[in-house]
Amino acid sequence: MKTQSTLSEPRERENGSWKVLRQEPASYLYPWSGPIPVVTVRGAPYELGRGHGAKCKERISKTAADTWGGLVNYLGCSKSDIVGDLAVYSEKIRDCHPSFVEEMEGVATGAQVSYDDIVLLNAQINILLERGGKKGLEGLLCSSFASWGDGTKKGNLVMGHNDDGVRFTDQFLVLLDAAPTEGYRFAVPIMPGYLGYHTVVNESGFCAVGNALENGPKPEDVRKGVPMWTIFRYLAQFVDNVDAGVEFIRKADNGIAGSFMLGDKSGNAVLIHLTPNSVEVIRPKGRETYLAMTNHALVEGVKKELLLRENPSSTYYRYQSLTRAIKHDLGEIDGLSAMGIMSTHYDASVEKEDHPSGNTPCRHYEYESKFAGTCRSAVIEMGKKQLKLYVALGNPCTASWVEFDLNYKSKPKPAG
Repeated sequence: MKTQSTLSEPRERENGSWKVLRQEPASYLYPWSGPIPVVTVRGAPYELGRGHGAKCKERISKTAADTWGGLVNYLGCSKSDIVGDLAVYSEKIRDCHPSFVEEMEGVATGAQVSYDDIVLLNAQINILLERGGKKGLEGLLCSSFASWGDGTKKGNLVMGHNDDGVRFTDQFLVLLDAAPTEGYRFAVPIMPGYLGYHTVVNESGFCAVGNALENGPKPEDVRKGVPMWTIFRYLAQFVDNVDAGVEFIRKADNGIAGSFMLGDKSGNAVLIHLTPNSVEVIRPKGRETYLAMTNHALVEGVKKELLLRENPSSTYYRYQSLTRAIKHDLGEIDGLSAMGIMSTHYDASVEKEDHPSGNTPCRHYEYESKFAGTCRSAVIEMGKKQLKLYVALGNPCTASWVEFDLNYKSKPKPAG
C-alpha cells in the first residue's frame, strides 16, 4: 500500500495543545481547503454552551436555517410537526444528563438563535430516520478501525475513523476542545451547535467512533429516543473505559441504529451494533490485534432488525479495502501509518491499487459528479501518558492534519 501521509514540521501552535501538520497533496485529487478550526470552551454547562455558540455564531445560525428548510422539504412535513418532535427530544436529552439542556440553552444564547434551533441540530439524524424511513439514512457511510498490542508499532491503541457523506454540512466542522466543570475534558470534531459527534476522545484515555448501520432499523421499530449525538457526548464527558462504555450503551434509551467502536488506554477495544431493541457486542477473538467496520452488520443475529444494504455494495468493498490496508501495516501501525490506512485508494470492486472512488475508504465521489465523499478523517493514538488526536477536513489523502495532545487524568471533576 502506498502511504499518502507525508507530514512536515508544525506550522502553528496554540496553548501547547494543538498544531497543524502539512501533507504533501496528490495534485490529481480533489483538494480540501485548510486545517480544521479549533474552538476552546471551558466552564459550567451554560457557560460552556454560550462560549461554543458565540464562537460559532454565524455557522450555527446558517446551519439551523438550512436544516429547518431541508427537513421540511425532504420529509414533506410541516415545521409545526418537527417542533412537536423537538419537545420530546429535549426531554430525552435531559434524561440522558440534565446539564446538556443547560448547555444547549447557552449555545442558543451565544449564537443568538432559538433553543429549538439547537435541539433540532442535535436531533436531526433521529428525525430523518423516524420520519424519513429508509431514505433518511441510506446515504450515510463511514469507515473505522482499531489496532493494539502486537498490531501496533509501540503497543499503543491506534484508531482511525473516516466521516463520509454530503460535504455541504461537514465541510464546516470545528474541533471542539471542551473542559466542563463536571466530568472529563474532551475533544470532538463537531458540527457547530451539536453536543457531540461520532469521534470523541477524553482525558481519561477513552475514545469512541461511530458508523451508520445498514440502512437503519425497520420502520416499525424506530422511536423517539436519546439523539445519537447525545449518546456520543455522554461517552465523551463521563465514560473512562470500554466496559463502562458498553454498560452505558446497553442502558441508553436509543431509538435508531448505529455502530460504535470503543477503545481505551489499556488497549481494550470492542465493536457494538446498536438497534432500538438490542445491543450486540463484538469483542476481539483469540490473538486478534485489530477490528474494522464500515456500514454492514458483522453478526447475523442483528440483521433481522435492520434494512439491509445490497451485497455487494460500497460498504462491502470499503471493508475489504480497509482490512487489506490494515493487514499490510499490521505490527507497524502508529498514528502516521493510520493516516495512510484511512487514505487507502484500493478499490475492491475493480481490484485496482490506486483507484479513488466511492468504493474506497478514502471516498472520492467527485469523480461521479457528486459533492460527497470523505468529509473528515480522524486518527487516535494512545500513548503511556497522553493521547494524540489527528483530525483532517475532507479527504485524508490531501489534507492538512491538526494534531491535538491530551494528557491523561485519572479522576473526573465532580458535579457542582
